Parts: sequence; structure tokens; C-alpha cells
Amino acid sequence: MDTITPQTVLRVRQEGVNVLLVINGRAVEMPWHIALELGRALLNKGHLAEEIAKHEQVIYDQALLTRAGLPIGLAVNKDVASEAIKEASWGTKLRRYLPGGVRAKEFVGAPRVVNLPKKENIDADK
Repeated sequence: MDTITPQTVLRVRQEGVNVLLVINGRAVEMPWHIALELGRALLNKGHLAEEIAKHEQVIYDQALLTRAGLPIGLAVNKDVASEAIKEASWGTKLRRYLPGGVRAKEFVGAPRVVNLPKKENIDADK
């Protein structure tokens, strides 16, 4: 995978059980499990940055769900969530197309999947 921007050249290679990350000619070699953790961290922070970048759409989507009575939280950022509540209560478009007040009073939270390690089966007889 090569990503080229005006300032940065990034290359990712796999060499045996290690992953090699080359940024502007400087190499960083890491074991595969560290590379997987780094990938998860980058993906997580990327989603949080996307929420901020697309805050207007997240606010509107969250307000629509709240006004419709579905208590599913899309926003992790507290400022975005509070703006969504204001939009659900006072937004003219939503009030016009979904009359009847705000049906959802609380958010359940931002949905996410958490992969937990498998538990070992322990026999009670032993």
C-alpha cells in the first residue's frame, strides 16, 4: 500500500512476522501484534475525527433518530450530542415533518462491537 501526499510518502510492507512502516524514508519495524493494535487505534481515532469533520450530518441524523423515538446514540462527542438534542427539539424541518414532540428522552450510547478474548471452558469436576 502506497499513499502519497504532497508532504508525505508512506509505505507499509510485511517482512516475515514483522510489519515495516516507511515514512519519508525512515523505517519503523514492529511485530505483527503491535501493527494490529496500531491499526485499531488509527481506525478508532479516524472515526472520532470523522465525527468532528461531519458534525453537521451527525447532528441531523442523531436529531432525526431522537425525534422519531429511536434512542440510539450516534455521537461520542458531548457537544455534538447536545446540539442534536437541541435540533430534535427546536429544528424547524424536523418539527414540520415529524410532529408530536421528541419521543426519545435518553440515548443508549454510540453502538460499537467489542471483541473480547474467548473464555476457556473450566470443568467443575476437576
